[in-house]
Amino acid sequence: MKKLPFALLILIILISGCSNNENANRGLPILNDFREPVRFPFEVNEVRTEIEVYDRVSLQQYVFHYKNMQTTQEIRYILSKTFDEPERVSKTGKEAVALENGQQAFYDEDETSQSIWWERDDGFLARYFYYVNGNRDPLGDYKLKVSELTDLVDQVQ
Repeated sequence: MKKLPFALLILIILISGCSNNENANRGLPILNDFREPVRFPFEVNEVRTEIEVYDRVSLQQYVFHYKNMQTTQEIRYILSKTFDEPERVSKTGKEAVALENGQQAFYDEDETSQSIWWERDDGFLARYFYYVNGNRDPLGDYKLKVSELTDLVDQVQ
């Protein structure tokens, strides 16, 4: 009878020892250094940032919002990184464009939005999404030139 509690005690020690190693990593800071654009194709009068860390060792996402409250124009600069399997730009249906540093980015548009995607050297997948009125209205006269989007990318490289 004394062997059962002793075996249970050993099992508990082993389990708690393994889980403590995982918890030790959770206390470490997450350090990333991102450059933000300073020139925009429209006046920006509202800026906010979201940080989403679903699991520090599997997915991190940072979202920077740049908006004009009067015109409802908005650009979201999104950086995401998956650690298990790195994300790659889906090139299907996107136009390849050259950046100042020689890398490629991929441009896409539809009636209500424009986007440009690229892979950063630090493993983050980066993209800008541009739209008006919460992506509910056609861009119309607010449509940006592709060069205005690539200028945003070049500023953060």
